Amino acid sequence: MHTRIPIWKKSACFVWQAPDYEELAELDRTKAKMKEYADSVRRANRSTVQEGDWVLVRQEQKRKSDSQYHEHPLKVTKQKGAMITAASDDNRITLNITQFRKCNPLPKGSVSGVKGDVTKNTPVPVKRPDPTLCSTMGELTDPTSASQPQRA
Repeated sequence: MHTRIPIWKKSACFVWQAPDYEELAELDRTKAKMKEYADSVRRANRSTVQEGDWVLVRQEQKRKSDSQYHEHPLKVTKQKGAMITAASDDNRITLNITQFRKCNPLPKGSVSGVKGDVTKNTPVPVKRPDPTLCSTMGELTDPTSASQPQRA
């Protein structure tokens, strides 16, 4: 156990020196190089979300089959730094930009409401493969093809 009280001695007064600008510039270059490397390793990039864009809001997944995002898109009304305010007809939400995902705008003729955006009387087009692109598939699966051996 220490019983003696430490005694502080007065040291010499601090002498002001002019900053070394070359050394400071070198530190800035080194810092920028480290930041560039860290951003490349973490795959950091700027967000493309701007005011007027449509976004989906991240939601908590209660089950494995639940979607990560709410199904009703919101329109970005304000952006300040990493904080985004998005709104629909009946509500407004402000969250960090990481909680949003940019999505396509609503189709024309859609109705925005409390229960979501529903397109009026617009049939969903069914895309079928082009038969001209799959002509070789028909030759491979055709049982009467000459390239396959005939069984008796």
